[in-house]
Amino acid sequence: MSRYHLSTEKVVKLNVGGTFYSSTKETLTKVHGSYIWRIFTGDAPCPRDERGSYFIDRDGPIFRHILNYLRSDRLSVPYGFREFDLLKVEADYYGLPALVQEIEVILVSFKRKRRRRPNPNRKKTSQSVNELHRVHERDGDLYISDEDSDWFYD
Repeated sequence: MSRYHLSTEKVVKLNVGGTFYSSTKETLTKVHGSYIWRIFTGDAPCPRDERGSYFIDRDGPIFRHILNYLRSDRLSVPYGFREFDLLKVEADYYGLPALVQEIEVILVSFKRKRRRRPNPNRKKTSQSVNELHRVHERDGDLYISDEDSDWFYD
């Protein structure tokens, strides 16, 4: 058997929700105990499609990020990516707790930023990111408070 033939035996074809991927068995079995690891170690049955690809009935396009995580051991998504909730559900389904935890940190960060997003109708006392203040009007008087405070200053 040729050396080329031996290396291609490790290439795995996947059909995830109608989106096709190719990867190596080594990459797919990187996370011990994950659903994908269980498929390729024989612990979980997985049907094959008409082309012989392993068929996983999940969100195909979002699997791209799962596969890239397995390849690089870190989450890498394009700028402006907004489907973290869906990615978290998929990461949980595939049994990738470290990825789920990483996504949860990102989601918490987004929630904090949303809470702190300045109101475009409110006047700012400073343009510095470190010194953003809220201006409140009460009975015709203006009060300034920092982002995390309930106290008002004259």
